Amino acid sequence: MSTWTVLAAAGTNPLVPQAGENAVTAAGAVVVALMASATVSLLRTPGQDQVLRLLWLLVILAFPVAGAALWFALGRRAPRSRDSHPA
Repeated sequence: MSTWTVLAAAGTNPLVPQAGENAVTAAGAVVVALMASATVSLLRTPGQDQVLRLLWLLVILAFPVAGAALWFALGRRAPRSRDSHPA
């Protein structure tokens, strides 16, 4: 018996995605959106050293979820100016 015969006997259509496949697709879309938003945020952040920016980009691309989360938690902090608190 072929796979098609087994699927047809079970009443499932192999061309229609099942719930698990939809969940995996949605999770993948969330990961891509998170990585894209972190990359755009990184590139639009002013006053960062180019080497540091490249390192952050590599972290975001190598570890999409953890890298983006680290960028939003730690990397977006703007460097403080020494003249912000007058004596």
